[in-house]
Amino acid sequence: MNKKVLTPFIATHPGEMIKDELKEHKMTQKQLAAETGINPSVLSETINGKRGISLNVAVALERALGIPADMWMNMQTQYDLDSAQIAERDNQRETITVTIPVRDRNLFREVARKFGWACML
Repeated sequence: MNKKVLTPFIATHPGEMIKDELKEHKMTQKQLAAETGINPSVLSETINGKRGISLNVAVALERALGIPADMWMNMQTQYDLDSAQIAERDNQRETITVTIPVRDRNLFREVARKFGWACML
């Protein structure tokens, strides 16, 4: 079976959900760090998408926020997969062959130069 992979425009880091949960619980990062025992700088980096959610952080968030650790881990895995698919999509280059009449080649060369296109004339 040929399954089509849908790649999101951007990957959503699980730290975004932590931000939402902090608002919902009317809690600060500092309070969450104290309640979970997570180093405040680790929590900040996680919330800001600079660090992934580890198993230890997921378990601590489960205890503090009531969201199962496996859900945090699944969100991290999905973020990692989406990021990889986005990177792969963005690295793909499409090659298009265009035939330009002789009288328009100078114009085409100028357009190609401005847009950074490779052309073989």
